[in-house]
Amino acid sequence: MRKFVKPRVIVSKCIGFEACRYNGLIIKSDFVEKLKDYVDFYPVCPEVEIGLGIPRDPIRIIELEGELRLYQPATGLDLTDKMKKFIDEYLDEIDNIDGFILKNRSPSCGIKAVKVYQGFKNSRTKSRAGFFGNAVLERFPYLAIEDEGRLRNLKIRENFLTKLYILADFRKVKESKNLNKLIKFHSNNKMLLMAYNQENMRKMGRIIGNPDKRTFDDLISKYQGIFHDSILDPPQNTANINVLMHARGYFSKELTHDEKAFFLDSVEKYRNGIFPLFVCLNILKSWIIRFNNEYLMDQTFFEPYPAELIPITVI
Repeated sequence: MRKFVKPRVIVSKCIGFEACRYNGLIIKSDFVEKLKDYVDFYPVCPEVEIGLGIPRDPIRIIELEGELRLYQPATGLDLTDKMKKFIDEYLDEIDNIDGFILKNRSPSCGIKAVKVYQGFKNSRTKSRAGFFGNAVLERFPYLAIEDEGRLRNLKIRENFLTKLYILADFRKVKESKNLNKLIKFHSNNKMLLMAYNQENMRKMGRIIGNPDKRTFDDLISKYQGIFHDSILDPPQNTANINVLMHARGYFSKELTHDEKAFFLDSVEKYRNGIFPLFVCLNILKSWIIRFNNEYLMDQTFFEPYPAELIPITVI
């Protein structure tokens, strides 16, 4: 069993932490509730932080003379400057955070599909991220960032958790300032990094080879830039399949014809969206244990996050 570093996640306070929505309610998320035992959460409500009460009149994003403003129709208040000030002060203090789970479609926290209104009218013209959510995406594009609505989707949850836990591992390596731990991180994550970006994985390998005898700070800075660039987007199914097939090659002589056929059928079902990735991973993990392959046992690709966080059904 892997020992997992506990990720640090900023979360919208209304998602299971406090009844602070505009209508005074709290949002229920089974996924966030389950995560509470596995991550360190740091709840925040930008709207309350800028002085709005609970409950409160709704706010919206409006486009006024080509500029986006945060507006409260019932009071006529323009809250743009207050929100921007809070965002700058809050995000400037962010350090050692691995991810965000934000309220979907919120004019403050939303990361997608937030309604934008044309001036003071009720007509909607477009959609975008909310003020806080957009700032998070711009400042920290490499972190694990999702909203609680999208996380109901199993594939999105798999991608979010995989990214979250590799970021937590890397944070711990940075804090250690230990070259051997960086080398071990790269070695244990080699197949996972291969799925994200094979070319960058090789570049990172050359960096930790350290032919120029650089200091740890120089190495980690160079390594981090490529690492963050590699994980911007989740691995494509085809990339995951390439790694699955590569791993299967370690057992090509030990497996029966029927075992190989069963695995290939499972991979095809994953390719076609019938099976999630963890089904194929579990088949390989059973062979890793059966044949006691120590190299593959250390590969995070086969256990990227705690197995308890893999619900079979959609939450």
